[in-house]
Amino acid sequence: MSGETTHAFSRAGCELFYRSWGDERDSAPPLVLLHGLASNSTRWRELAWALVERRGGRVLAPDLRGHGHSPFRGRLGRVDWIDDLIALLEETGCGKAVVGGHCLGANLALRLALEHPERSAGLVLVEPMLPDALRGVIAWLRPVRWLLPLLALPVRALNALGVHRRTLPVLDLTELDRETRRAMVEHGSPEAMLKRYARPSGDMAYMPVATYLQALYQVLREVGPIERIDAPALALLSGGALLADPERSRLLLARLPAAEIRQIDALHWIPTEQPEAMTRAVAAFLDRLEAR
Repeated sequence: MSGETTHAFSRAGCELFYRSWGDERDSAPPLVLLHGLASNSTRWRELAWALVERRGGRVLAPDLRGHGHSPFRGRLGRVDWIDDLIALLEETGCGKAVVGGHCLGANLALRLALEHPERSAGLVLVEPMLPDALRGVIAWLRPVRWLLPLLALPVRALNALGVHRRTLPVLDLTELDRETRRAMVEHGSPEAMLKRYARPSGDMAYMPVATYLQALYQVLREVGPIERIDAPALALLSGGALLADPERSRLLLARLPAAEIRQIDALHWIPTEQPEAMTRAVAAFLDRLEAR
């Protein structure tokens, strides 16, 4: 397997952590992968290893501000993550990148392409959370989403006074994915995965509560006029409809002028449930981009 290296740089009051795989001297735009809500860069370790082994290139994966090894307890919004991403590209000497993400990370990839089209060489959207396609509990939250940043205010005030957990563990999603797959095979059902990945209380064990509330609000926000995005895009949708309606998502993503949309048999966690199918789809998409 190609080696993984870890790095950090400072911006706007936060030490921003990221992982890198592949050859940093490669002149092609790298693939930058953004994790979802309450996740971290280990979400992408298996995919990064597989892609670098199969086709070379370079893969970068940051811990988004407020997640993993990039702890942050202040006011947080989409603009901060986008600015951090631009700073990462500058830090690594990359003029542009193919930017991908899962869930919240996919929404941020779309937002970057809208705000900074010159930085986007392509998009890999794994289960984007388009608000009009949401289902279940998260859809019920959308009409009252404005409450989330308000709820975060008193928590942030306490944090500023020093009232907070001194250390937060960083979850290794590579190992958790492997354990989850074994449990799913053993029990013959997705219950093991839902127990591990679908509990907000579990999520908040690994990140500040105020950060979680602010990040959840960002998931529920409109992404913007995606029909203006002309970057080539690959969208991978799960067919399980646990958090989003796949047909509605497909209709909304069809507004992207240069999108290839594929559905994979999964509930919502394609990287956990269908890693090989995801790897094949992403590798083929990157090969097509390179051949242009």
